[in-house]
Amino acid sequence: MPSLTLPLTGEQFQKLPRHPAYHYEYLEGKAFLTPRSRHFHGLLTLRPVNANAAIGVRPVVVEDFEELLPIFAAAFQRIQPYGGLDHETRLLAVREALERTRSGGDGPWIPQASFVALHGGKPSGAIFITLLPASDPREWDSFHWTEKPPADAVQRRLGRPHLTWIFVSPLLAGQGVGTALLAAASRELLALGFAEMASTFMIGNDSSMLWHWRNGFELVSYPTSRRRRWDG
Repeated sequence: MPSLTLPLTGEQFQKLPRHPAYHYEYLEGKAFLTPRSRHFHGLLTLRPVNANAAIGVRPVVVEDFEELLPIFAAAFQRIQPYGGLDHETRLLAVREALERTRSGGDGPWIPQASFVALHGGKPSGAIFITLLPASDPREWDSFHWTEKPPADAVQRRLGRPHLTWIFVSPLLAGQGVGTALLAAASRELLALGFAEMASTFMIGNDSSMLWHWRNGFELVSYPTSRRRRWDG
């Protein structure tokens, strides 16, 4: 999960709703929201995913980013930390989040496996896949690169794909759009030679947790937990 830096007044910061998955700090006119360990990771063994073939998807192109901002903002308008922001600040925050993903701040972006969903010929949702180290997800440092990954990390499969963002217009929620995006991403990741994909979701985001469960993600123990994945 990304850190967020938001330009806010002290009064706005005091009114900002808190979410246990984030730590909130304020300094010199800016709010700094950094993720805590109160989130879950999941692993998905990649395989063909059944999805509604009538839902159109296509690969993400750079020109899509601007059009996706209000969709991203609307999808997360009731989910912290974005849910506590006014509309304009939320747009700034999601712009920062998508730019971080596009520029490799969440690990090398895998554009071949990142897709937009279409409704009436226009984007209605998206999935963004990045590459993180293929280390034990129960370890603290498993979800960021300690050294800059090589430019050909994706081609050489030097890591594990991570579902960094998936969002759908609230008007189309529950209609299989997210699963169609996951199906397209899984197909391309398999073609690239990857065997599994990780994902992350916050405690309290029940809809995200259920979506991951329905689509076959296996819950992974959080860092420092003594639980182990059951491989039997």
